[in-house]
Formats: sequence, structure tokens, C-alpha cells
Amino acid sequence: MSGKQLSDYNRMISENLALLDNELTSVEERRCAHLFDRASLLARDENLLLSEERCEIFRRIFDRGSQPDGASQQAVGYIDGCLTAQLLADKLAVCKYLAGHLRARGDIERLILSGSPENGSQPEVIEQTAAKKVAYLKNAYADTAFRRFSEVLGELSVVYCTDFDAVCEEVYYGRADMCILPLDSSRDAKLIGFMRLVDKYELRIKLSCDITSSDQSVTTRYALLTKSAEYPAPSMLELKVPLFFEFSFVPDETNTLASVLFLSECCQLKLYKVDAIPLTYSDSEFSYDVVLDCTTGSIDTFALYMLLSVPQYELLGIYPHLGGD
Repeated sequence: MSGKQLSDYNRMISENLALLDNELTSVEERRCAHLFDRASLLARDENLLLSEERCEIFRRIFDRGSQPDGASQQAVGYIDGCLTAQLLADKLAVCKYLAGHLRARGDIERLILSGSPENGSQPEVIEQTAAKKVAYLKNAYADTAFRRFSEVLGELSVVYCTDFDAVCEEVYYGRADMCILPLDSSRDAKLIGFMRLVDKYELRIKLSCDITSSDQSVTTRYALLTKSAEYPAPSMLELKVPLFFEFSFVPDETNTLASVLFLSECCQLKLYKVDAIPLTYSDSEFSYDVVLDCTTGSIDTFALYMLLSVPQYELLGIYPHLGGD
């Protein structure tokens, strides 16, 4: 086959694909209209948004059944891949439209923070109005972290504890408003023992900062933790520092680490870091701790997707990171 013949055939293929692209555009416009209608229905379905079975309900809503008849054996793999990608895109589009509905009526933050909106409750957006009690185990680095947090939040009072369990218990039992724990180290990476304390006492991150040792050899990330997740107050957003969205999840056949990170990128959120944490009951299964930089993106769509699509998902915090000292 001559070069001219190859060129002619390739041009014909390109023209045919262009025709399909035009048809696809029309199909996608109609698809978007249907997905918007679906989101409108979901916004009115409190049973879905409140249900502990919301992930299974959301999955069934999008169930399309078996492979369409007539697909050739050679095309099955390609078509399956396209349908899987389209399904993810459809779910994300519904979450985007749904986020718009919920934000318009003031429910989006409440749903994202709590996992299920409570009747009549308002999202917890904290402005510092009086001295809050902060529990921590006294040492030079924690003292420095406390001073940095105080610079942002204003006057804070201290509750010194004798061990890290006691630090967490002060918040868990309501004797302190917040506590300080180290969560990461440049030498040891994710500090698994402290993360297990965060999980055990159901703590959520409000602020974080990096503290470097005097010889510059090790940097430790300290977190200021509270009993419930919060949306940063407007004064926090004015700090001009990175805003992190941190969560954990256990992957399954549908929700792999790759698919979750791909969808976060679709929502214009930037990956900051990801850690694999072994599950306490298994040496071969892991929970992923993911930190996204959402300084320039919108977290509403992605957070709704995780809430409605990933059964073993847990929000760890939406918080400003103050950086190094």
C-alpha cells in the first residue's frame, strides 16, 4: 500500500470519527439534562442522604445491567472500559449538580462534615470568641506548635497531660476543646500509632503546622484536633496558606486508589500526599490516608462523590496548613 493510500484511508477514518464526535456531543447534551434531573430527585430524597445504606442505594440507581447485545467479542473489552469510565463521569456529574442544589438551600457543608445531616442543625464554622482549652503532652516541639496555633486562633489555655491517650481523652470527654498530636515526620513518614489514636477517639483535624528540629534534621507535622470536623472560618481562609482536605478510605473493586485520585483531579483538587495504613485486622489489606490540596479547587463535588459512592470513607478534616516555623 502506497503512502498516498495510507494517507487517504487515515483521512477517511478521521472524518468518520469526527461525525461520531458530532453525534456524541448531541448525546452528551441530552445525557447532562437527564443527570441534572436525577440530581434534582436525589436532592429531595432525604432517605438517601440520611441513610446508612446510601452507598448501596446510590450504586443501584446507576445499575445498567448486562453488556448490550450485539457487541462483538473483540469490542467487549473496549466497550466495557468506555462504559466504566462513563459511569464514573455520570456519578460525578450528578454529584456536581447535587452539590449545587444542596448549597443553594444551605445543606452542603452540614452533609459533607457529618456524613448525614441532622435535623435543624447548622454546619459548625468556628470563630474564636474566648480562650479555648488545648490539651497536649508538654515538650519543646509541642510548645512551639501551641504558640503557632495561638498566633492564628488567639488566646488559648493549656491542659498538660501525662501521656497521649490522656491528651485525646481530654477532648473525647469534653474536658478540653482541642488537643495537639504529631501525625507525620520527615524521618518516619506517617506516625501510625498517633493516627490510630485519632481514629480511636474520633478526632478531626482543625489546623496543622510543621516544626523543624534545632539541627534541621527532622521536620514533624503537628495537628490541632477537635471532636468534630469543621469548615474553616472566613478568617482562616484569609491566611493565604494551603487548604487541605484529608480523608481515609478502604478500596474495593469499584473504588480503587487510582479511580479516587482520578476523580479528585477531575474536580481540580491536587494530590498532596497519600499513605497506606495497614488495617488492624489484616496484614494484606490497607486503608489509604489521602491529603488533597483544595486551595484553588472546589471540594463539594468530590466530597459528595466519596460520601455517596465509597462505603468505607471517613473525612479527617478540612483545614489550613501553616507550613514551617
